[in-house]
Amino acid sequence: MKKKFIMSSIIILFVLIVSSYTIFFRSQQPLVKAEKEAFKIAKETAGVQRLENFYWYNGKDETYFTVEGYTNEKKLIYVIIKQDGADTFVFDAEDMITEQESKSILQEKKEPFRIMESCLGITEETPFWEIAYKNSDHTISYILISAQTGETIREYNNI
Repeated sequence: MKKKFIMSSIIILFVLIVSSYTIFFRSQQPLVKAEKEAFKIAKETAGVQRLENFYWYNGKDETYFTVEGYTNEKKLIYVIIKQDGADTFVFDAEDMITEQESKSILQEKKEPFRIMESCLGITEETPFWEIAYKNSDHTISYILISAQTGETIREYNNI
């Protein structure tokens, strides 16, 4: 009786682990596919040879994928690609603020309780860092910081 209980528990645990892994793996497939396709486009259009970071920005009207990577000349660039592949924008990283710098700007301006995530997006050919953060009252806010000037473009508070 005790052996059957132990074996049944092991089998149930095994099924739960395999099911959880399968669900997680399948949920990551769109992200992995988008990253591979964006890297391919960045390689073809801007000569990116080594991927550093990948960002997925869902805007109000459009979705953009950003590849941060190095060219053969060891130059760091950002390639922002419209989801349908129609528009591609290339920016030299030396002309832009970094993700960490944008988070520092947010820290100085808002003193967030916790920074949740950030991504690089674009609007009207102006790249920006979108940073989602939690306030001390546990509401969520977003700030768009120009990646070229460090100025605040827009804020969405207490969502």
